[in-house]
Amino acid sequence: MQLNVARVCLDCEEIHDAQRCPVCASETFAFLTRWVPRIEPRTPAAAAPKPIVIPTLAQRIVFGGGALSLIAYGLLRWSRRAQKQVEVVSLRKAGELR
Repeated sequence: MQLNVARVCLDCEEIHDAQRCPVCASETFAFLTRWVPRIEPRTPAAAAPKPIVIPTLAQRIVFGGGALSLIAYGLLRWSRRAQKQVEVVSLRKAGELR
């Protein structure tokens, strides 16, 4: 018997699903859902695909500019270090040492 059609007889407290109580033939009843809350069955939710987030133009500029800035900074440090090494090697070969 399903909960949404189950009735309780108010005279003899029999649970039934007919219009009249099968035990005492009374027509006074109340639906059982009045006291027992109905819980919807949980269906296993399929893994909902996450929405694709498209970055705004400002976000692309900030993050893209940040990556480009890091690359430029790294290249600048690398070139300064390489230039310093070249100077040290050339001074050693010339006989001068700083």
